[in-house]
Amino acid sequence: MTRWNAGFTRTVLDTWATLLVEPERTERAARGLGLLDGRRAHLEETLRLHKAVPAFQHTLRTLAAHGAEQHRERATAVAAWNAAEAEKLADHLRLLRDELAWIADRPAMTGAGLAVIKGFNNARFYTDPAPRWSRDVDVYVPDWAACRAVVTLLRERGYVFDEEECPWFKGEFARGRAEYGQLFLVRKSGRRFSRVDIHFGTYSVGAGGYLDLPLTDFYEPVAQGLGYQGVNPTGTLLIMFAHALSDGYVSVKDVNDTVSLALTRTDVDFGRLGHEIRRHSLEPQARVLADQLGRLYRDERITGFARELRRAAGGGPRPLLWRMHDRDWHRRAAVNATHAFRSALRQRRGPLAATRRAVQCVVFYNRRLTVRVGERTWTQKLLLRLMARTDLTRWRLRPDACPTMIHTAHPALAAIPVAPADGRGRTARPSLMATSADGVRVGGAFPDRQLVSIGDDVFLCSWDQVVGRRQVALAKRIAEGGPGDG
Repeated sequence: MTRWNAGFTRTVLDTWATLLVEPERTERAARGLGLLDGRRAHLEETLRLHKAVPAFQHTLRTLAAHGAEQHRERATAVAAWNAAEAEKLADHLRLLRDELAWIADRPAMTGAGLAVIKGFNNARFYTDPAPRWSRDVDVYVPDWAACRAVVTLLRERGYVFDEEECPWFKGEFARGRAEYGQLFLVRKSGRRFSRVDIHFGTYSVGAGGYLDLPLTDFYEPVAQGLGYQGVNPTGTLLIMFAHALSDGYVSVKDVNDTVSLALTRTDVDFGRLGHEIRRHSLEPQARVLADQLGRLYRDERITGFARELRRAAGGGPRPLLWRMHDRDWHRRAAVNATHAFRSALRQRRGPLAATRRAVQCVVFYNRRLTVRVGERTWTQKLLLRLMARTDLTRWRLRPDACPTMIHTAHPALAAIPVAPADGRGRTARPSLMATSADGVRVGGAFPDRQLVSIGDDVFLCSWDQVVGRRQVALAKRIAEGGPGDG
């Protein structure tokens, strides 16, 4: 992105996609509408990329209804540019709310410890109308057993595993951290879709870390009669900073979520937050966010919140690698590699181990992101050898090794036929053995031909999203006969 385009993007997001709050910000946003003339295409690209259409529309509607008289006509015209897209997104949110209510109301969810996190949790802190966009419903459950209950429920409802993001498992049994990870499921209905992202065990932090605390410590009621809970402001901020690390930048949604917290809640435990920020090496993103709040706002509730947050994150200059609104995936790799190095040193692993983790992190974050069937190139083989891998056939999970689990029904595998049986109806294939995780079985051969099943769903494990034809054919054979057969 050119410097001119980057400057325009920052202006759009800081001026019209952040909550106005103060009269002077409202006036500045109204006066600046002329900057958008002739730049509609770039504006729409920016709003779509940063998931800021609802926030932008909220600002324009505010200016059209309550702004200075001489700017209302222009605000109305600009708001019309994205009106259709905004309504489409609003319809998607309504569908997700209905799905969340349906899930929470099922008897199978009683006692599961279900909580909403991220988007649907953070939207609770906004005043109406809440300009908060979410692509999916992020839910958290404390352990794998509860996660499997959610998966079973969704599969019975017609959900399938998302082809764009594959499930993954991690763990660190030697330190008492049982299985944790994420599973992504989607249910399509015509042109509409609902998506549920299930986090279980804990929340991942970067390439090889996790929140080493009970997230249930931060649970709070959402509303009377609902079958799920939310996360309080302290836990909300902690998850926000962990998520920012995964993305590699601080987003406009982070700014709006935090402003909403500052305006509606006074119960952030900054002492606990600061302790956890430092323990999990999350200081850089907290500093960047605090500085951004102080730069954009003059409201004492927000600036006071920013000062407390900056104090919780410790002193020091602005982090060199971190940016606002910058979705640069090479910088994302560098940010996460730096975090991996710092975290390893804090864990007293030594400089060599820290360097190895940083290198593995760079390789992991620069890997291919689409599933492909075929042989690896020499470059891909070299990169694969540099990645952190673990032996799933013995269920030796590690926090720094992230197996991508590709479902046998993934569209990229559709052309590969099931492995044929011999004349007696048999075929050579690996048996799947039970693990400590209920309903999860593993088999194959370490390191590149490992298989995992969750109930009747069979997955191929890959570290770089490349899989071989024979591996696919065997996995489909197992899926056809049932994971217990073999």
